Amino acid sequence: MRYNNGLTSILINNENSLTASAIVFVKVGSVDEKTSQAGLSHFVEHLMFKGSKNYPGDCFSKNIENFGGEINAATSKEFTMYYINVQKDFVEKSLKILADIIQNPLFLKDEIDKERKVIIEEIQRHFDNPGSVLYEKFYEAIYKTSALKNSVIGTSDVINNISSEEIYEYYKMHYVPEKMLVVVSGSFDKEKIKKVICNTFAKFRKQKVPNEPLLKEKIWDGKNIIKYGKVEVGYMLSGFLVSDIDDEDLYVADLATDILGGGKSSRLYKFLYEKEHLVYAIDASFSVEKGGGNVCIASVFEPKNVKEIKKEIENRIEDVITNGISEEELNRSKLLLKTDWQFSNETPYDIADKFGYWNLMGNAEFIYNYLRKLYSFTNKDVVKFFKKYYSKNAISHIALLPNKNCC
Repeated sequence: MRYNNGLTSILINNENSLTASAIVFVKVGSVDEKTSQAGLSHFVEHLMFKGSKNYPGDCFSKNIENFGGEINAATSKEFTMYYINVQKDFVEKSLKILADIIQNPLFLKDEIDKERKVIIEEIQRHFDNPGSVLYEKFYEAIYKTSALKNSVIGTSDVINNISSEEIYEYYKMHYVPEKMLVVVSGSFDKEKIKKVICNTFAKFRKQKVPNEPLLKEKIWDGKNIIKYGKVEVGYMLSGFLVSDIDDEDLYVADLATDILGGGKSSRLYKFLYEKEHLVYAIDASFSVEKGGGNVCIASVFEPKNVKEIKKEIENRIEDVITNGISEEELNRSKLLLKTDWQFSNETPYDIADKFGYWNLMGNAEFIYNYLRKLYSFTNKDVVKFFKKYYSKNAISHIALLPNKNCC
């Protein structure tokens, strides 16, 4: 439902459920940040839990716990989300609490300064993690002009120095009704929930919406980058840019990536792990991004194998293009993806998260089309996908290897 102030809500009722989930999506993330604001979306997310007008301090957390529920939040490149999972009898009260947190945060200076330290510790832990380091470098490599290259975690320098006034101005600019989506899933009284939304979120003042960030990315030549750090084995992310979130190729991308590296029956696992013993672990995934998704292959290995692994990853993709795939591979992947999809619709939170995400990204029909389209693809469609997006020039390999004097 669309309200006069620009807010959107989605209600998904399941009378058989004993629980309910309420999620508020705000369309703001690292893609909305300037260099001088790196990590600000994530910082604001933390500060929203430091008290609001009607729930100062940690009152709202205690209230949710008294309901037997849980409250949390997350920041991504394209949105921030706040959610509460509760027993079905408490979803109305929980939604009112969420509304106050979103509309009336206090942003007290003392709390801001305390939270700076917490965020800086998170940043330090983030860059101590090999996977996180590679993830940042991988996105920088394949997204050169798009704001998708922006880091969600940001930088210590920004978090240390940004003023309370700048933080509040950023919040005011982006936390506007037209950028918000409220999703409630599970067992609840639909009319009562509608009333709560009308009396809270729907009364937020309508405001000007900031310009959308630049996300569309063209396909560039790939990069080969090797970094060194305090690790004992080699880590690498290999991959290439794929398609816009609205593209039909979005559907076949999951299938093609799963066949390539989605499990122990995949091409990459069978060859690089089982046959050649080049890796300790390897898998492939498709990441959906508005403006251009990507296929990403993650591997862990002995550093001496890095060149051979790069070559064989490329060889496996080229083998699919040249020789195709079997019906057995195709059907197995379809069944695995169908199972994953069904398991991802098990809980009220899972359902609310899925509906919210795809609606926020402007592709609500994806949920209804996914399984039907998945089962419509043939061997030729998978080959066509790799032919369209893969090339030796387009693939990037970002590796993290041990310092020579490290181990």
